[in-house]
Amino acid sequence: MKMGKLLSLLWITFYLLFFLVSLIAYLPMLLLKLLVSKKFYARLIYICVSWWGRFTIRSTGSRVYIEGLDFIPDDGRLCFMGNHQGLFDIPALLGYLGRPVAFIAKKELFKVPILSQWMREFNCVFIDRKNSRAAIRSFEASSKIIRSGHPLIIFPEGTRSQKDEMGEFHQGSFKLPLMAEAAIVPFVIKGTWRIYEADRQIRSAPVKIRILPAIEVSDPIYSDRKRLSEHLHSLIESNLKSM
Repeated sequence: MKMGKLLSLLWITFYLLFFLVSLIAYLPMLLLKLLVSKKFYARLIYICVSWWGRFTIRSTGSRVYIEGLDFIPDDGRLCFMGNHQGLFDIPALLGYLGRPVAFIAKKELFKVPILSQWMREFNCVFIDRKNSRAAIRSFEASSKIIRSGHPLIIFPEGTRSQKDEMGEFHQGSFKLPLMAEAAIVPFVIKGTWRIYEADRQIRSAPVKIRILPAIEVSDPIYSDRKRLSEHLHSLIESNLKSM
Protein backbone atom coordinates (compact mmCIF):
# COMPACT_ATOMS: atom_id res chain seq x y z
CA MET A 1 0.00 0.00 0.00
CA LYS A 2 1.33 3.42 -0.96
CA MET A 3 2.16 5.84 1.85
CA GLY A 4 -0.52 8.33 0.73
CA LYS A 5 -3.27 5.70 0.87
CA LEU A 6 -2.02 4.39 4.23
CA LEU A 7 -2.06 7.89 5.75
CA SER A 8 -5.54 8.49 4.36
CA LEU A 9 -6.77 5.22 5.85
CA LEU A 10 -5.27 6.11 9.23
CA TRP A 11 -6.89 9.57 9.09
CA ILE A 12 -10.30 8.12 8.20
CA THR A 13 -10.06 5.57 11.02
CA PHE A 14 -9.05 8.25 13.49
CA TYR A 15 -11.74 10.64 12.34
CA LEU A 16 -14.46 8.00 12.51
CA LEU A 17 -13.54 7.41 16.16
CA PHE A 18 -13.58 11.16 16.79
CA PHE A 19 -16.93 11.42 15.00
CA LEU A 20 -18.36 8.63 17.16
CA VAL A 21 -17.30 10.45 20.32
CA SER A 22 -18.91 13.64 18.97
CA LEU A 23 -22.18 11.82 18.35
CA ILE A 24 -22.18 10.36 21.86
CA ALA A 25 -21.54 13.86 23.27
CA TYR A 26 -24.88 14.97 21.82
CA LEU A 27 -26.80 13.10 24.52
CA PRO A 28 -25.50 15.11 27.51
CA MET A 29 -25.92 18.26 25.42
CA LEU A 30 -29.65 17.54 25.23
CA LEU A 31 -29.80 17.37 29.02
CA LEU A 32 -27.77 20.55 29.37
CA LYS A 33 -30.17 22.32 27.02
CA LEU A 34 -32.92 21.89 29.61
CA LEU A 35 -30.82 23.36 32.41
CA VAL A 36 -29.24 26.51 30.99
CA SER A 37 -30.45 29.67 29.26
CA LYS A 38 -30.93 29.79 25.48
CA LYS A 39 -28.18 32.39 25.16
CA PHE A 40 -25.67 30.28 27.09
CA TYR A 41 -26.61 27.15 25.14
CA ALA A 42 -26.27 28.94 21.80
CA ARG A 43 -22.83 30.16 22.83
CA LEU A 44 -21.84 26.64 23.85
CA ILE A 45 -23.03 25.22 20.52
CA TYR A 46 -20.99 27.84 18.66
CA ILE A 47 -17.85 26.92 20.62
CA CYS A 48 -18.39 23.22 19.87
CA VAL A 49 -19.03 23.78 16.16
CA SER A 50 -16.12 26.20 15.76
CA TRP A 51 -13.79 23.79 17.56
CA TRP A 52 -15.00 20.92 15.35
CA GLY A 53 -14.29 22.95 12.20
CA ARG A 54 -10.78 23.89 13.29
CA PHE A 55 -9.99 20.37 14.51
CA THR A 56 -11.18 18.83 11.23
CA ILE A 57 -8.95 21.10 9.16
CA ARG A 58 -5.91 20.81 11.42
CA SER A 59 -6.21 17.02 11.65
CA THR A 60 -5.29 16.87 7.95
CA GLY A 61 -2.17 18.98 8.56
CA SER A 62 -3.73 21.91 6.70
CA ARG A 63 -3.74 25.57 7.72
CA VAL A 64 -6.29 28.29 7.06
CA TYR A 65 -5.39 31.86 6.15
CA ILE A 66 -8.33 34.24 6.32
CA GLU A 67 -8.55 37.92 5.43
CA GLY A 68 -11.29 40.55 5.27
CA LEU A 69 -13.11 39.69 8.51
CA ASP A 70 -13.58 43.44 9.04
CA PHE A 71 -15.92 43.47 6.02
CA ILE A 72 -18.50 41.39 7.90
CA PRO A 73 -21.21 43.71 9.30
CA ASP A 74 -21.42 43.63 13.07
CA ASP A 75 -25.16 43.06 13.10
CA GLY A 76 -28.23 42.79 10.90
CA ARG A 77 -29.45 40.06 8.58
CA LEU A 78 -26.59 38.33 6.77
CA CYS A 79 -26.27 35.72 4.04
CA PHE A 80 -22.77 34.49 3.15
CA MET A 81 -22.41 33.47 -0.51
CA GLY A 82 -19.30 32.11 -2.19
CA ASN A 83 -17.68 29.42 -4.30
CA HIS A 84 -17.68 25.75 -3.33
CA GLN A 85 -14.50 23.74 -3.95
CA GLY A 86 -14.63 20.70 -1.71
CA LEU A 87 -15.86 18.80 1.34
CA PHE A 88 -13.58 20.79 3.62
CA ASP A 89 -15.18 24.16 2.74
CA ILE A 90 -17.75 23.76 5.49
CA PRO A 91 -15.41 22.96 8.41
CA ALA A 92 -13.06 25.75 7.25
CA LEU A 93 -15.87 28.31 7.25
CA LEU A 94 -17.48 27.09 10.48
CA GLY A 95 -14.12 27.09 12.21
CA TYR A 96 -12.64 30.37 11.03
CA LEU A 97 -15.40 32.93 10.28
CA GLY A 98 -15.33 33.94 13.92
CA ARG A 99 -19.10 33.96 14.46
CA PRO A 100 -22.01 31.50 14.58
CA VAL A 101 -23.17 30.53 11.09
CA ALA A 102 -25.21 27.72 9.61
CA PHE A 103 -25.60 26.38 6.10
CA ILE A 104 -28.13 24.80 3.76
CA ALA A 105 -27.37 21.08 3.47
CA LYS A 106 -28.45 18.37 1.06
CA LYS A 107 -31.44 16.38 2.26
CA GLU A 108 -29.38 13.16 2.35
CA LEU A 109 -27.63 14.37 5.52
CA PHE A 110 -31.01 14.51 7.23
CA LYS A 111 -31.04 10.70 7.21
CA VAL A 112 -27.79 10.39 9.21
CA PRO A 113 -28.73 9.71 12.86
CA ILE A 114 -27.48 12.17 15.48
CA LEU A 115 -25.50 14.16 12.85
CA SER A 116 -28.72 15.71 11.56
CA GLN A 117 -29.70 16.60 15.14
CA TRP A 118 -26.33 18.26 15.73
CA MET A 119 -26.78 20.24 12.51
CA ARG A 120 -30.20 21.44 13.58
CA GLU A 121 -28.76 22.63 16.87
CA PHE A 122 -26.83 25.33 15.00
CA ASN A 123 -29.74 26.13 12.63
CA CYS A 124 -28.79 24.20 9.48
CA VAL A 125 -31.61 23.65 6.98
CA PHE A 126 -31.98 20.60 4.74
CA ILE A 127 -33.03 21.06 1.12
CA ASP A 128 -34.31 18.79 -1.65
CA ARG A 129 -33.15 20.52 -4.82
CA LYS A 130 -35.11 18.09 -7.00
CA ASN A 131 -38.41 19.08 -5.40
CA SER A 132 -39.19 22.73 -6.09
CA ARG A 133 -42.00 22.98 -3.52
CA ALA A 134 -39.84 21.42 -0.81
CA ALA A 135 -36.97 23.71 -1.78
CA ILE A 136 -39.20 26.77 -1.39
CA ARG A 137 -40.24 25.58 2.09
CA SER A 138 -36.56 25.16 2.98
CA PHE A 139 -35.85 28.69 1.77
CA GLU A 140 -38.75 30.02 3.84
CA ALA A 141 -37.36 28.27 6.93
CA SER A 142 -33.88 29.62 6.13
CA SER A 143 -35.29 33.12 5.69
CA LYS A 144 -36.81 32.98 9.18
CA ILE A 145 -33.46 31.90 10.62
CA ILE A 146 -31.68 34.83 8.96
CA ARG A 147 -34.38 37.26 10.07
CA SER A 148 -33.86 36.05 13.63
CA GLY A 149 -30.25 37.25 13.41
CA HIS A 150 -28.46 33.99 12.61
CA PRO A 151 -26.38 34.15 9.37
CA LEU A 152 -26.54 31.36 6.80
CA ILE A 153 -24.01 30.18 4.21
CA ILE A 154 -25.14 29.22 0.72
CA PHE A 155 -23.11 28.00 -2.26
CA PRO A 156 -24.73 29.29 -5.49
CA GLU A 157 -22.86 26.72 -7.61
CA GLY A 158 -24.94 24.04 -5.95
CA THR A 159 -22.13 21.48 -5.96
CA ARG A 160 -18.39 21.20 -5.42
CA SER A 161 -16.21 22.33 -8.33
CA GLN A 162 -13.33 20.12 -7.08
CA LYS A 163 -10.84 22.49 -8.71
CA ASP A 164 -9.77 26.13 -8.72
CA GLU A 165 -12.17 27.01 -11.55
CA MET A 166 -15.74 27.96 -10.67
CA GLY A 167 -19.00 26.57 -11.99
CA GLU A 168 -22.01 28.66 -12.97
CA PHE A 169 -24.21 30.19 -10.30
CA HIS A 170 -27.85 29.12 -9.99
CA GLN A 171 -29.98 32.26 -9.89
CA GLY A 172 -32.49 30.44 -7.69
CA SER A 173 -29.93 30.59 -4.86
CA PHE A 174 -30.43 34.35 -4.69
CA LYS A 175 -34.05 33.93 -3.63
CA LEU A 176 -32.90 33.37 -0.06
CA PRO A 177 -31.19 36.70 0.70
CA LEU A 178 -33.97 38.54 -1.13
CA MET A 179 -36.67 36.73 0.88
CA ALA A 180 -34.85 37.53 4.13
CA GLU A 181 -33.93 41.07 3.01
CA ALA A 182 -30.39 40.22 4.09
CA ALA A 183 -27.08 41.79 3.19
CA ILE A 184 -24.99 39.45 1.05
CA VAL A 185 -21.46 38.87 2.32
CA PRO A 186 -19.39 37.42 -0.57
CA PHE A 187 -16.49 35.11 0.25
CA VAL A 188 -13.83 33.32 -1.76
CA ILE A 189 -12.34 30.02 -0.65
CA LYS A 190 -9.36 28.36 -2.27
CA GLY A 191 -7.41 25.16 -1.65
CA THR A 192 -9.89 22.91 0.15
CA TRP A 193 -10.26 20.62 -2.87
CA ARG A 194 -6.57 19.76 -2.62
CA ILE A 195 -7.12 18.20 0.82
CA TYR A 196 -9.21 15.36 -0.61
CA GLU A 197 -10.80 15.83 -4.03
CA ALA A 198 -7.47 16.20 -5.89
CA ASP A 199 -6.76 12.45 -5.76
CA ARG A 200 -9.25 11.06 -3.22
CA GLN A 201 -6.56 10.91 -0.56
CA ILE A 202 -6.27 13.03 2.57
CA ARG A 203 -3.32 15.42 2.40
CA SER A 204 -2.36 18.78 3.83
CA ALA A 205 -2.92 21.94 1.82
CA PRO A 206 -2.97 25.69 2.46
CA VAL A 207 -6.55 27.00 2.56
CA LYS A 208 -7.26 30.65 1.85
CA ILE A 209 -10.49 32.49 2.65
CA ARG A 210 -11.16 36.07 1.59
CA ILE A 211 -14.20 38.01 2.79
CA LEU A 212 -15.35 40.77 0.43
CA PRO A 213 -17.40 43.92 1.15
CA ALA A 214 -21.08 43.23 1.75
CA ILE A 215 -23.75 43.98 -0.84
CA GLU A 216 -26.44 45.84 1.08
CA VAL A 217 -30.18 45.70 0.44
CA SER A 218 -30.04 49.37 -0.60
CA ASP A 219 -27.55 48.62 -3.40
CA PRO A 220 -29.23 49.22 -6.82
CA ILE A 221 -28.07 45.81 -8.10
CA TYR A 222 -29.55 43.93 -5.14
CA SER A 223 -33.10 43.41 -6.44
CA ASP A 224 -32.06 42.25 -9.95
CA ARG A 225 -31.28 38.55 -9.50
CA LYS A 226 -29.69 38.12 -12.93
CA ARG A 227 -27.37 41.11 -12.60
CA LEU A 228 -26.65 40.27 -8.99
CA SER A 229 -25.71 36.69 -9.89
CA GLU A 230 -23.45 37.79 -12.74
CA HIS A 231 -21.81 40.50 -10.63
CA LEU A 232 -21.16 38.19 -7.70
CA HIS A 233 -19.80 35.41 -9.92
CA SER A 234 -17.43 37.82 -11.66
CA LEU A 235 -16.33 39.34 -8.35
CA ILE A 236 -15.59 36.00 -6.70
CA GLU A 237 -13.94 34.56 -9.81
CA SER A 238 -11.56 37.49 -10.20
CA ASN A 239 -10.55 37.28 -6.54
CA LEU A 240 -10.11 33.51 -6.77
CA LYS A 241 -7.65 33.97 -9.65
CA SER A 242 -5.67 36.59 -7.74
CA MET A 243 -5.31 34.53 -4.54
